[in-house]
Amino acid sequence: MPGREFGFICEDFSVGMSSNGFVLPGSENMFFGKSLIPGAQQDEISGRYLMQVHHRGKVVCRLRVEIGWGTHHSQVEPFLGIRVRDPAALREELGRFSGQHVELQFTPVA
Repeated sequence: MPGREFGFICEDFSVGMSSNGFVLPGSENMFFGKSLIPGAQQDEISGRYLMQVHHRGKVVCRLRVEIGWGTHHSQVEPFLGIRVRDPAALREELGRFSGQHVELQFTPVA
């Protein structure tokens, strides 16, 4: 099943990292839950994507990533996790934009 393009507008961007190496983007200190992508099935939006991060009208990060879904007892639904080769470096890169307005865009790649 081919992937589906999706994205998020974040007024107060935040980013964390799970103990198993997933980068966890969010907004207003909330992770991106599956319900934020209306009509999409969880497996339909898992896979490889080109992630672009926009800030002040410019692309500030462009990277191929793998999207998965995490769960935690503190969360009511699965949430978006990003897997990359160096998650600490991505977290640091995206962390520069914490508390700021950013837009995340995910485009499927083969």
